[in-house]
Amino acid sequence: MSADNENPRPRFDAAQARARMDEARHKAEFILSRAYGLLREPKAEWLQIKGEETTIPNIMLGYVAPLAAVPPICGLIGAFVFGLNYGGVDLRPSIDDALVGALVSFVASAAMVFALGILVNVLAENFAGDRNDLAAQKVAAYSMTPAFLSGVFSLWPPLWWLSLFAIAASVFLLYRGLPILMKAPEDQALGYTATVAIAGMVAFVLLFSLSSCVTGAGGL
Repeated sequence: MSADNENPRPRFDAAQARARMDEARHKAEFILSRAYGLLREPKAEWLQIKGEETTIPNIMLGYVAPLAAVPPICGLIGAFVFGLNYGGVDLRPSIDDALVGALVSFVASAAMVFALGILVNVLAENFAGDRNDLAAQKVAAYSMTPAFLSGVFSLWPPLWWLSLFAIAASVFLLYRGLPILMKAPEDQALGYTATVAIAGMVAFVLLFSLSSCVTGAGGL
């Protein structure tokens, strides 16, 4: 018997490839549709989210993970195509450093969303809300949608400042979502949002600093 017969090469399955492409397309369409719904009619979209049957792993793997990959991937492309400018000096990272930095940024971003969900849940009773693990993770994950999608601005580094508007949109969505999903009274929503937002920014700075220490760079 020949070696080829003993170790047959795997064949390309066109049907399976098409199915995966369709799944990826549907997921992308869902994310964009959710982002549009949250920005156009936030109350209606949050009410829909509240009634959706899902699990925390499904949210993290099916929604947060693809979104968290947008900034590092776009940052990689932008860094290599346009370079990173520090003090008028054009710098392009090595491939190894860039890949490690992107991976660390991805993991840190996903971890930040999960930690934010825990914080939302822990603080709920302090603002007359109800503790609910799943609802808290929904708030954290879906409110971060604009911030993650703004990662596309990293394709051209000079546009990074536009991400500030996306962060503001995420804080606004958090403000609209907390009363609906965590059942916090409207008069407590502003303080609830401010507390979570400030803690989230501190966590972001800490995770960004950790990413910089691991990669030896400022991140992408």
